Amino acid sequence: MKRLNSDPEKFDALELYSKVSSDHGYKIGVDGDQKDFVERVAKSLKNALDSPTMIHGKRTEAMFAHVAGALGNCDLIKQEDSGASFVSSDAVAVPDYRIVTKAGHILLVEVKNFRMRSLSQRYTMKKPYLAKLQRYADMNKVSLKFAIYFSGVNQWILLSPSSFIDAEKSVHIDLPHAIARNEMAVLGDRMICTLPPLTMTFESDTDDERSKVDADGQALFTIKQINMTCDGNLIENDVEQRIAFYLMRYGSWGSDGIPAEVVDGKLKSFQFSFSPELDDAPDGQPFHSLGTLSSMVSSAFQELTVEDNGVVSMDVRYDPVFFNLQIPEKYKGQSLPLWQFVLEPNLDFRA
Repeated sequence: MKRLNSDPEKFDALELYSKVSSDHGYKIGVDGDQKDFVERVAKSLKNALDSPTMIHGKRTEAMFAHVAGALGNCDLIKQEDSGASFVSSDAVAVPDYRIVTKAGHILLVEVKNFRMRSLSQRYTMKKPYLAKLQRYADMNKVSLKFAIYFSGVNQWILLSPSSFIDAEKSVHIDLPHAIARNEMAVLGDRMICTLPPLTMTFESDTDDERSKVDADGQALFTIKQINMTCDGNLIENDVEQRIAFYLMRYGSWGSDGIPAEVVDGKLKSFQFSFSPELDDAPDGQPFHSLGTLSSMVSSAFQELTVEDNGVVSMDVRYDPVFFNLQIPEKYKGQSLPLWQFVLEPNLDFRA
């Protein structure tokens, strides 16, 4: 899935000027009006960039579009809440996205970022706000969904309004109920499993005298070959290598470190080895989960938008296809076996 070409510096700037000018009576060609516009926009932008809530919310909104696009089950993802809207009632709110799936389903999706501080904490939404979004969906005769990103556990949840738990003046959902009622499968999400460990070994050119380890424990390393394995089996197929690298980089397994092999005083190789941090698989089950595709895409998106000091970008220039794992249909690996589980929602779940 690719982004449609546009020229935001040209057209969005003019669109913004048109909206602001109608509120403040600007006239084209009046220098003072243009100056006032620039000052207003600069002040508004500074206030927005100084607001962590707005920055995280906007980044999460952009991330969802890339996640949904990378999962492979969407034909169209369009920002719904941009551009002018004219309605007959004030009791209407426009959701973030309109999605058309490959199966022909049309969804209106409101995206939310939820920083869960404990497993028991609930995401809460006021009923009047929910009613405004639902009214807009009813006007369009399509389904309303809520995409909630539980940032603390890197988990996307897609819910129907009926999946929330009713309270007096609000509705809420906690993580156990959200996971059980999750509808992300409609977008193509699934859990990926394989056999541990996954390893990547870098072999050196031992004929190079510079590979000798000096007194300080340092050596120059020239890569001669890179080998990947799954459960000790060498991965030689190009497609399987690509998938294995993606799983090691963005899956949930941790790395045991970088053990180095020194032979005859020369650095021969070093290795990254990835395994599940907890061996919680049932007895007799050889495979382990690396997480969902949506979580992996989110990790890749985060790598490009977040640094140690926080959010550095709210969106990326790459298309959603850039984040797609691209597992071939009816995949059967020679050295990299995969188990793919589509998790269907249990709308009747009660904890």
